[in-house]
Amino acid sequence: MFAKPFNLILVYIVTIFNIAILASPLLALLIPLLTRHGKTFEISNDLAQKFKLAIYLVIFLVSFFMLFYLLLDMLFGFAMRASMKNCTVYEKMRDYEFLTKIFEQVKEKFDEKSVKLYIKDSDEINAFAVASFGGRAIVLTSGLIDHYLKYSEDSKEFLYALRSIMGHEMSHLINKDFLPTYLIIANQKATNFTANLLNIIFNFASRITAMLPYGGNLTSRLMIRTYILLNFFFSFFNRFIVYNVYEFLRKFVSRSLEYRCDRQSAKAFGGQNMALALSFLGESGYFTLFSTHPGTKRRINKVKDIEIDDRIVRPNFIESITNYFAVMFLIIICLFFAKQAGIDLLVREYIKNHEVIQAKLNMLWQLVSQFF
Repeated sequence: MFAKPFNLILVYIVTIFNIAILASPLLALLIPLLTRHGKTFEISNDLAQKFKLAIYLVIFLVSFFMLFYLLLDMLFGFAMRASMKNCTVYEKMRDYEFLTKIFEQVKEKFDEKSVKLYIKDSDEINAFAVASFGGRAIVLTSGLIDHYLKYSEDSKEFLYALRSIMGHEMSHLINKDFLPTYLIIANQKATNFTANLLNIIFNFASRITAMLPYGGNLTSRLMIRTYILLNFFFSFFNRFIVYNVYEFLRKFVSRSLEYRCDRQSAKAFGGQNMALALSFLGESGYFTLFSTHPGTKRRINKVKDIEIDDRIVRPNFIESITNYFAVMFLIIICLFFAKQAGIDLLVREYIKNHEVIQAKLNMLWQLVSQFF
């Protein structure tokens, strides 16, 4: 029940550590602003306050670009199209007409009429579900179908096993299990964009500093070396500690999602049929885009005695709330740090004095163009 909320919390933890990496050029920009008092270096309260506002601005930018990319992804299906390379709608493939009846049964049982079924030309034994505002899809690899055909004793067993796998993937789809993965993708895109933006600002500032008399060149080199050192430290910590811990916890948490999908498919088409489908997969099962599967024997033991439920299979209520809460939480973070960074004041100022500000922005752009 709490697997999805915990999974989404892990996504936000990764986001926080990515922001730490983004802070490295901001920290390096403080080098020329430090004042020496004996053996210590200090920074004025006014500059410290401005640095805090800069951190707030970075968090706002990451949150805003995450929301923006997530919206674009859901509208235009970037992640969906990337994951569906070499996939073809099964109706267009001559040898897969036999899937029509069982796929219609799956859509009817889960009350999802608009989902499409695709076949991926791949030898891997795999299946997954993806979605966007433009459509939703379940994908079976040709390797999975051939594998089931090989190990099934007759056509009835073969079709029942495939139908149970479709039901498992339909459970992923109706519960929107793809959302944490989409948030991670949006976070990576937002982080990369913000990092490039900050690097441009940092390079511009370091070049301006190098032009200053009385130690400007030395200060500029110190800024660059500080930035390289901080970026290396944060990146190393993020890649080898934070990411590995995140992957371990995500795989641990995702197992409960697989149990839920097995259970919902078993309620739709019978525990024995789901157990049969799982038994064909071997010890470790197949993998998906969204989670790592637990051991096959344990999964079989959890579903083999489940009887068919005549009711429509619905998404888990708690997880449905969590999906909307995740997006709303990101919006709240974005708005909160926009206010903390004074974005609302800047917008109001622009509305009042847009002509003056536009002239200043044009002058700044001309200045930047001289250096790049």
